[in-house]
Amino acid sequence: MNAKPATQRKQVDFLIVGQGLAGTFLARALIERGKRVLVVDDDQRGSSSRVAAGLLNPVTGMRLRLTQGTGELLANSKKLFARLAQEHGREVFTPMPIRRLYASEKERALKSKRESGSEYAALVSADEPAGAPQAATGVPLADAQGSFVISGGGWVDLPLLLDLEAAWLRAHGALVSGVVSAASLRPDGATGVFWNDWHATGGVVFCNGWLAGREPCWEWLPWQPAKGEIIDCELTAETPAASAVAAAAVSAVAAPPPVSLETAPWILNRGGWAIPLGGGRWRSGSTWDWQRLDDTPTPEAGELLRQRLRGFFNPQTAFERCGLREDIVADARGGFVKAHLAVRRTKHPAADAITASANRAESKAVCGLTPPLRVSIVRHRAGVRPCVLGNEPFCGTHPHQPWLHLFGGLGPKGTFWGPTCAATLAALLCERTPLPPRFDLRRKAESGIRGATAGNPKNGS
Repeated sequence: MNAKPATQRKQVDFLIVGQGLAGTFLARALIERGKRVLVVDDDQRGSSSRVAAGLLNPVTGMRLRLTQGTGELLANSKKLFARLAQEHGREVFTPMPIRRLYASEKERALKSKRESGSEYAALVSADEPAGAPQAATGVPLADAQGSFVISGGGWVDLPLLLDLEAAWLRAHGALVSGVVSAASLRPDGATGVFWNDWHATGGVVFCNGWLAGREPCWEWLPWQPAKGEIIDCELTAETPAASAVAAAAVSAVAAPPPVSLETAPWILNRGGWAIPLGGGRWRSGSTWDWQRLDDTPTPEAGELLRQRLRGFFNPQTAFERCGLREDIVADARGGFVKAHLAVRRTKHPAADAITASANRAESKAVCGLTPPLRVSIVRHRAGVRPCVLGNEPFCGTHPHQPWLHLFGGLGPKGTFWGPTCAATLAALLCERTPLPPRFDLRRKAESGIRGATAGNPKNGS
């Protein structure tokens, strides 16, 4: 590569590859320590950071795990988001509890076992029986197994955060468009690198997500990238029109509790998540695909997410909410479905009126055979998560090439890990403060680095 003489090069302390969450958090941490940085971003608007939900959830997974150091990690993230909101004059974080709907009795028993720990118990509520959330809020959840609430969570508007920080970086002359690869770098013989017209005296930090794992210098790490898709939907509860007789039957019993799908006071979680955005709009995710690593949304994933979102809710018909039930029996001879209304409690005051109106046409309206919940996809996005084996991010300096650094592996929890890891890596790069072993990528070197010396750029200036 033809390089300009050293006197004509622009000099910074660190070159950062990528302006996703990792690159954004690290750039700010370094600049606030007085360092000069240059962030080089390839302007991929479909990057995983912009596609991710931005969930901040302290209790995750099928096993309801609480990550080590959760209290500190949450506090560091919220502190940074509050500071960014004050600086930019825009809220980027929405605090919101997370309602976990039980999927099984086994899950309930697991939660009961885990909440014996004081930190865990402080974050989770007591169990609530089925129907209790709807009675309190009007949100008709499909919570037959019950549920509980996780406090301390919320969600971050990641596109807004990244756009605000991009403007801040440009104001500092610290963001340019471009592509950096290990092959395009030239070590300066010490701890720095040359790239185009720039000299980064402290080296380069790869913060470009799963793509960093394609570089020979980092491919030895246990990357497990996974494509994820999310959808934004509009939810409407359809109320079929009933006959005058049916209406009279409903009025003969107690008025049903209100049903609302406009919003909810919690994020929903069970085998996936759903975030209420307000105005009847919800965000639902996500999928996992370890084979097709691209940012192209797929129809099958969209339908899966649409049905999963629908599965969080159980908008019952007016009659069901009055204490009646419906039994739908297929009539093979007639080739159509007959709806038979039965009374849960004998001598129900509305029984005669309902029976009188139960012809085939009206029973479809009365029983709600028309789907009561419409889920319309208004936006569908996909990206590749930088997941790694062990589910904890990698930070640090290459074991044999001191000009190469890495901040990656945030996976689906960038808002949870990112601020803390960025601060610890900045402390390493600026003050040589050792990294916590759990984050130090060199922990993988202790068992032998397969290919760790691969892709060594040529020395020279």
